[in-house]
Amino acid sequence: MRYDCLVISDLHLGSDVCQAVLLEQFLEWAVENTRVLVINGDIFDDLNFKRLSKRHFACLKILRRNSDRDDLRLVWVRGNHDGPADVVGHIVGVQVLDEYVFRNDRLHLLALHGDQFDRFVNDYGWLTEIACGLFYYVQKWAPHQTARYLRRVSKKWQRSSVSIRDGAVAYAASKGFRHVTCGHTHLPGIEQVGDVLYANSGTWTEQPPCPFVSVRGSEVRLEYWPLATDEPAASELAHAMARSDL
Repeated sequence: MRYDCLVISDLHLGSDVCQAVLLEQFLEWAVENTRVLVINGDIFDDLNFKRLSKRHFACLKILRRNSDRDDLRLVWVRGNHDGPADVVGHIVGVQVLDEYVFRNDRLHLLALHGDQFDRFVNDYGWLTEIACGLFYYVQKWAPHQTARYLRRVSKKWQRSSVSIRDGAVAYAASKGFRHVTCGHTHLPGIEQVGDVLYANSGTWTEQPPCPFVSVRGSEVRLEYWPLATDEPAASELAHAMARSDL
């Protein structure tokens, strides 16, 4: 059975740590298994296209090839690494938005990247770029566990993950939404915060499995690619049942 919506984020095409092989496989699968595919920010690491590899271009070609289908909607929510993405979005054939609301007959899910709630990035953008560069270097050459540990420590130091979650939840509640999904933090997770279900779709720059948010009916889950052999086992990695009321 097809998904109603799939959400991924923080692909960082152009970076050496992008899991492009897995991403290409996922996109080929996703376009045949969902009605809506949302890329929730930071498709690119930056707009220096000379950094894109053949695998990175292959991922973009999948989006372009499927952009005109009647049975599939592709949405790109702008992230802080995407810059003036409208022109690129036109070339790829994907609509670029600041935020997006997915609707079915059971729920409304607000999707936004989350950087607007990150005070550190907004106040010290130049320092963030330096920190990202250093971290990507560590992530490329250090063992995976070391890179993950450093990321979690740095995010806690910036206190960004919690502030982004709380900002997104407050913003969603103020707009009357009870479901919201972000990226940006690179920390996948899903939790109920008051009356709002918050899901973060993580990143595709770490070792697999790679996270994505899925919607079927009233159910919102955090799942991982590659999928487990049987779907229930895959979903048990992390999931939460969304409320059926809008």
